[in-house]
Amino acid sequence: MKLADVLDWSAQLAGCEEVPADSQVYVEADRDVKRVLFGIDIDATELLWAKQAGYDAVIAHHPIGEHARMDFAKVVHRQVDMMVAEGIDRDVAEAAVEARLGRIHRNDHMGNWNRIVDTARLIGMPLCNVHLACDIIGRQEIVDVLSSRANETTRVGDVIDWLGEFPEMEASLTRPETWIGDPSQPLGRWVVAMAGGTNGGYPVFREYFKVGVDTVLAMHILEDDLQRLRAEAPANATLLITGHMATDSIGINRVIEGMEAQGVEVTRTSGIIAGR
Repeated sequence: MKLADVLDWSAQLAGCEEVPADSQVYVEADRDVKRVLFGIDIDATELLWAKQAGYDAVIAHHPIGEHARMDFAKVVHRQVDMMVAEGIDRDVAEAAVEARLGRIHRNDHMGNWNRIVDTARLIGMPLCNVHLACDIIGRQEIVDVLSSRANETTRVGDVIDWLGEFPEMEASLTRPETWIGDPSQPLGRWVVAMAGGTNGGYPVFREYFKVGVDTVLAMHILEDDLQRLRAEAPANATLLITGHMATDSIGINRVIEGMEAQGVEVTRTSGIIAGR
C-alpha cells in the first residue's frame, strides 16, 4: 500500500467520488508502507522522530501545506449544500460560507504554509494527510446514532449520553457540552454541522437557527463566534459542542482500522484518541 492508495481507499470508504481537495500526498513512499505514524496535527517534531524510529511514512489528519491547504475552500463549499438541504436559500448559504472563508484565506496569506512539507522533503520522510474523508465517516456515525434513537421526546441531554458511548468520547478529557441552551431542552429539529472542511461558526449556525433548527451539533467554535451567536440565538436554540479531538478520532480510527486490516502497522499520536 502506497500513500496514494490510502487516500483513494479512504475516499471510497467515505463515499467520495475522488480524493477531496483538502487531502494530499506530499512525499510519496518509494515502496509499500508497512509502518505508519498517524496524528491529527503533524509538525517537524513528529517527522524527525518518525525518521529516527524507522517508520515508513507519516500521515496527518489536518491539511499541512500545498494544495490541500491552499485549495481548502473547495471542500468548505460543501457546507452550502448541507445548508440548502435544511431549507436555507442557496444565496444566503453561499454568503454565510464566504464570510467564514475570508478569515481563513487571509490567515493563509500571512502564514508559512509549506514549512512542514518542506521539512518532510528535506529529510526524505513520506508524508500525506487525510482530512475530509475521515470527517465524513465520523459525521455519518453521529448522524446514524441520532437518526436511529431520537424521537419527539428526546432531550439534548439524551444525545450527550449517546455520544458518550463512543469509545473516543468516553476516553476524552473534553466531553460533549451545551454552550448555548441547556441539556434539559428538547432536542427538536437537529443538524450535525460537521464534515464541511472547517467549523461554520456564527455566519452558518445563525442561518440554521433562523430556519427553525433547534439543535446544532458541531465539533468546536471560535470564542468570538460563540459570543455573537449567544447574543442572537432564539430562546429554544441549542449549540452542542462534541469536542474536536474526540470527534475527529471517530472517523480517523475507522480509516486506521481499515489500514490495519490490510497489514499496515499504525501508531497513533498527536491527539488521536484510541477507539475500539
